[in-house]
Amino acid sequence: MDNWLENYINVLEKLDRNNLQSLETVTADTLEFRDPFNHTHSQQAFLAIMADMFEKLPTVRFTIHQSMQDDLSAFIRWTFTANSKMTGEFSVEGTSRLEADSQGLITLHHDYWDASELMQRLPVLGCIIGKLRCKLSH
Repeated sequence: MDNWLENYINVLEKLDRNNLQSLETVTADTLEFRDPFNHTHSQQAFLAIMADMFEKLPTVRFTIHQSMQDDLSAFIRWTFTANSKMTGEFSVEGTSRLEADSQGLITLHHDYWDASELMQRLPVLGCIIGKLRCKLSH
């Protein structure tokens, strides 16, 4: 097995709407994906989420800043940058927990990031979220 984490990072950093199929080469058919908005258990569902993201956001970029690996488990720290007509350009920082099978294919990808940062950029809802965050901060 070659370096599965390096392969996955390379795919993520080069990912765009024209090469979504490259995710099939680094993920298992049974893949659990979770983020603040989604929870799926198959590669095809994960690919559908990614396709929908690229449909809604014309410009998307993943930048991986740091990775830590222990055999078939890993964590990556990243910045997601995108652009939409509703929000303009925005970026979100987060972390992902990854697990791979014995062939080096990703079987688990859990994203951890503050969804309120994104929601705060939306009209109307953003104002409410911003006030709540301010009120709840110490």
